[in-house]
Order: sequence, then structure tokens, then C-alpha cells
Amino acid sequence: MLIRTTLRIEEKLKRNAEQKAIQDNLTLQEIFNKALEDYLNEEAKKKAKRIIFKTHHLGEALDNLTRDDFYPDPEV
Repeated sequence: MLIRTTLRIEEKLKRNAEQKAIQDNLTLQEIFNKALEDYLNEEAKKKAKRIIFKTHHLGEALDNLTRDDFYPDPEV
């Protein structure tokens, strides 16, 4: 959904944006929307924190265990 707004930008910045829009066959609106979206995404990346999982050696790997190792055969 698009909404209408008014903002003031430097004349040189607008001129450069218009030239870029012509070169890339885009509208000025598309240029400004993309630039604002990129800026906001970069800010969000800066705020995101990297999660580091610390591991500990717990001894011998137990990935070869079977059900029989835990449950003996029932005596019938």
C-alpha cells in the first residue's frame, strides 16, 4: 500500500536520483522506496545479535546405542 507524503531533500540529491532513475528505467518513487528500504534493512542487521552456542566435550560419543542397551529382554 502506498501513501502520499511530502519531504524536503537536497536539490543535488534529487537530480542524481532522477538521473539514476532514467538510467535504470525506474520511477523516482521506486528509487526512493528502494533506498529507504535498504537503509532500514541495514539498520536492522546492525541491531541483530549473533548467537554463539558454546559446546562442551561430554566424553565418548553414544550414537551407537540401541534399545537393547537400555532395556534388557523380558524374562518370560
